[in-house]
Amino acid sequence: MKLQRFVQASLVAMVLTLVLPCVVEGQGRRGSEEGRLLRDAAALESRGDYERAEMVLRRLLDIDPTSTGGLFALDRVFRAQGEPEKILPVVDVFIDTNSSSSGVRYLKLRVLADLDSLEALEAEATRWFKSEPGSEVPYREVARVYESVFGMDRAIETLRLGREATGRDDALAMEMGDLLAATGAVDSAVEEWATAVGEDGGQAAAIVRRIEELETGEENAGRRLVGHLATSGVLARRRAGARIALGLGFEEAALDLSRRVASDLEGRTREIFLSEVARRAREGGLALTASWAYEELGRGASTPSERRQFDQRIIDVALAAGDTAAALEAQRRVANSFSAESVDRRRATAQVIRLESARADPARLSELLRAFRDEFPNAPELDDLAATVAGGLQVRGDLVGAAAVLEGIEGPQSGLERAYLMLDMGEIVEGRGALLLVIEGLQPTEATDVIQFVGLLGRLSEEASDVLARAGVLAHRGMVNEAVRVLVAGTDVLEAKERPPLLAEAARIADRGEVFEQAASIRTRLISDYPQAPEIGDAALALARYRARTPDGVEQAIAILEELITTRPNAAVVPDARVELEKLRGG
Repeated sequence: MKLQRFVQASLVAMVLTLVLPCVVEGQGRRGSEEGRLLRDAAALESRGDYERAEMVLRRLLDIDPTSTGGLFALDRVFRAQGEPEKILPVVDVFIDTNSSSSGVRYLKLRVLADLDSLEALEAEATRWFKSEPGSEVPYREVARVYESVFGMDRAIETLRLGREATGRDDALAMEMGDLLAATGAVDSAVEEWATAVGEDGGQAAAIVRRIEELETGEENAGRRLVGHLATSGVLARRRAGARIALGLGFEEAALDLSRRVASDLEGRTREIFLSEVARRAREGGLALTASWAYEELGRGASTPSERRQFDQRIIDVALAAGDTAAALEAQRRVANSFSAESVDRRRATAQVIRLESARADPARLSELLRAFRDEFPNAPELDDLAATVAGGLQVRGDLVGAAAVLEGIEGPQSGLERAYLMLDMGEIVEGRGALLLVIEGLQPTEATDVIQFVGLLGRLSEEASDVLARAGVLAHRGMVNEAVRVLVAGTDVLEAKERPPLLAEAARIADRGEVFEQAASIRTRLISDYPQAPEIGDAALALARYRARTPDGVEQAIAILEELITTRPNAAVVPDARVELEKLRGG
């Protein structure tokens, strides 16, 4: 008996060895032949030779009646000939051999709809329903056709029949929601979309897109959707609700739901969720949620280095959102995580003081700087920190405190603050001298502005220098509009020869403060009222560049440059003006 079974098995193996290569080879030849015939038909179709293309495709379907590529290509040829009905018998043959092909069945429905054969359309739909009982597919595809033929109500009715046929409450929810939204029933659509999210939350991204595409009521619909998901007993659906709230920018809901979801997660799964929340919140500008997620991740950090990474992200997010308090708290943790007297601790502590300078009271700032000097007496950051703290105190009006902070500190930044303190106290000559001493240590851009300012102080009368000094102090403290007003108002009481340089400086200050329209207005006045002033060249070039950046301002810019080049051919800015003019003319 064993010998007999062995012989039988050996014979089967031999037969398979002989037959299988032939079957595989035959399938390969069939696929190759189908591809060749499809290419031939496409070439004929592209040349408009539809009859020969039809012949080639019919030959293909004779060889392989289940070739969907051949069938759809033949439909395209018949439509090009204006005879779409000719595809119907070919489709019927296909369906007889492959009744489960939804694409081909949909093709037949579409052709019947195009031919306005509505009774045949409904009969075919019924046959499809019966051929695939319990499947969503026929109801979904029939609803698509019915929407264009009978309207949305009939399509919605078809989807509801499909839901009954499948016996699942969540069947066809996405399609149902889409149709309800199109009819204006947004609240009902939201309920369907909430169902369509699925038990695994996998459709969240698709539903966010649908909410965003609503013409009206987007925010209300989004909040209703998140509310539906937030009350779900399924964790994955609540998690999807958090993701949707993040995607739609609902900070409060996103933070609340993310906290609740995180409390139900553990280990690596929780870490992955928090990382996703942090990333999405950061991308969406939801600073509170991002900071919370990074804070939670930081609590689980296994090393001080890892914790610092999360704190640094909190700092970045908080500063981008203008939340100095959150950034400061994280920066303090970073500083405290380093060993005493280390370089890293020194740098991190210096950053704490910089952040504090924007919000702390004068006594607190002075105390922080004093503690830093005691711990790191020769720190290279002292110059910058003292200047930062002194600047903050000056803005608050504490000039005495600012001077005390700068005492004993040497460096370009602290020297700069000391010079502006002198100017604020009316010590113009001393302040100008102090500015000259620090120029060498400043950054090139800052040095250029200071050189221009110092030079102007030295050329003006005592009265004009006083006006310029007051404006310079205000500008240095970030009070741009006030500085510009002081200079413009000052020109009303000064001699005519001193007005152009003050107006030119006012325009430069406005530019640095990005008040570009005000700068342009001042330069326009300067050019109009003082056409012979030495400052005209720079003012005209700057005004032309501004006009060229504004809508419909190119022609004005060209006119300004042409006037400058014509009337002041020897001005130092003329070469630059010629380059600008050539650009504007398209040269």
